Amino acid sequence: MLKSNRIELVPFESKYFEKFVEFRNSDDSRNLTMPGIPYPVTVETVAERWKTKKDPKENGEFAIILRSTGEYIGNVSYNNVDWKNRNCEIAIMIGEEKHRNKGYGTEALNLLLDFIFNELNLHRVELRVYDFNERAIKSYEKCGFKKEGLLREVTYKHGKYINEYVMGILKEEFINRKNYYQGDNNNNK
Repeated sequence: MLKSNRIELVPFESKYFEKFVEFRNSDDSRNLTMPGIPYPVTVETVAERWKTKKDPKENGEFAIILRSTGEYIGNVSYNNVDWKNRNCEIAIMIGEEKHRNKGYGTEALNLLLDFIFNELNLHRVELRVYDFNERAIKSYEKCGFKKEGLLREVTYKHGKYINEYVMGILKEEFINRKNYYQGDNNNNK
């Protein structure tokens, strides 16, 4: 279990499936979900995906839990681990609007990055984000991610083509940040 002052990351398991489906099928989450995520999501499709993605050498998924209430508020994951080149991709979802803009996503990402860089000993992490998702971009930049490229009109959504940024962070950049965040310290407020 990975902990900070306000949240903890615990292994994603079947008890979270129904709430996850509710999160994923909401209009606001669906508008921000990257391509390749089937819609609508069902408990059965989540269970099937979960069964096939249980190899921690290749990927891992965590539920984000509020420590004060025990409430499940979202997910954070790492995928497509390339052990030869020591890199992976990550993704995050805060499920409901009421939990967004409170720093929980940034806190969860810092916990995940700490795990990826200091436990898995990977060198580089990347993600993709729609160019209009300013709230997410701001959170990623707080964690030390840099925009590395723009994929122009790569996704067709809502009747138009959308750009995506590729953002990345290196282990050295994460560790050398002034506000480097590890576990239960108070540097990530």
